[in-house]
Amino acid sequence: MPTVKMTKTIPTISVYSLTGCAGELLVILENLNKMLPYVRILSFPFAQSTNDDGPVDIAFIEGSVSNPHDLERLVSIRRRCKMLVALGNCAVWGCVQKGACSRFDAEQMRNQVYGEQSTIEVMPASRVEDHVKVDVKLSGCPIDSTQLLAVTASLLKDHLPYIPQKPVCLECKLKENPCILIEQNLPCLGPVTATGCGALCPSVGAPCYGCWGPSEEPQMEAMAQVLLEKGYRLNEVLTRLQAFGAPTELFSRLTSSQALVNPPDRSN
Repeated sequence: MPTVKMTKTIPTISVYSLTGCAGELLVILENLNKMLPYVRILSFPFAQSTNDDGPVDIAFIEGSVSNPHDLERLVSIRRRCKMLVALGNCAVWGCVQKGACSRFDAEQMRNQVYGEQSTIEVMPASRVEDHVKVDVKLSGCPIDSTQLLAVTASLLKDHLPYIPQKPVCLECKLKENPCILIEQNLPCLGPVTATGCGALCPSVGAPCYGCWGPSEEPQMEAMAQVLLEKGYRLNEVLTRLQAFGAPTELFSRLTSSQALVNPPDRSN
């Protein structure tokens, strides 16, 4: 009786971009050689000219939903994929687009850039999960390559990955970095920002800007109080905290808190 040779099916992936800077696409491209033995790419317009937009096992999406075309495309992708991964701060939190839209009207910004006669359709920038189900959220600006490969490996084994959400301060302590916030009085957002970057900015003496998105249960009010005590104005504090698209509900108590609006005078 002839032996039947079984052929193992290689999982398929597709990589898509909405409104973003393509930083996540570059990270994937740089690590593609480590992924290709285990996956087959159906669609990756950033890296190849021939693409198949059919059903796929894992779809990676970077960028925020900032116009009707983004939304239409996102819904179509979700229908065709088994697992959807939101990659980067734009997809997970909305990033600077959402941060800007929390302070300014999207149409006004369009008119400032393209003129009042512009017919370009815009909408307030939003997260991918505001519109469709997201199976995995991997933040970063851009994402970390080690985390990308770990997430991909977990999904290929049908496991949802564990992605730590502890504050950046933890990574600073592990690296024995001097505290930028306490020792240099710089507006470091490490206490309320999720780990994953390896404390990149504080490790070179720069304050954390919060580009990895908020940590688990961030104490925004306490963070704002510390920055106010260091001489920063409330508007500056709010702008810094909201710059990378942190959810607006995290700031609901800040503008109404008398302790923050009228901080005590500590000059004496």
